[in-house]
Amino acid sequence: MAATLEELEKRVTALERELAVLRQQLPPLTGTGRLGDEVPMIREARAMQPILSAITAKAFAEMGIPDAPPVSIEELRRMMIECGVKPEDNVFSREIIAMREE
Repeated sequence: MAATLEELEKRVTALERELAVLRQQLPPLTGTGRLGDEVPMIREARAMQPILSAITAKAFAEMGIPDAPPVSIEELRRMMIECGVKPEDNVFSREIIAMREE
């Protein structure tokens, strides 16, 4: 059964009224309005992020890991070949399969 335009307008108007009533019943948003701000653990994690980033940067510097953007897959393959990895050996795949079989 097809609804007429008039019936659809009445239904939309009723939905809008119901939505307005529901919005009045909700408590006002607090904080920045970002997803998760109402969860204490997420707020704490966001507050700790600068400290964790600094610790990570220091650890990477001590290990000699440069603060540089990631390399492309082509560059990674080239670097691996330079280090003696032979792509045709499938070493990584074999190790994953072996670990699954354990």
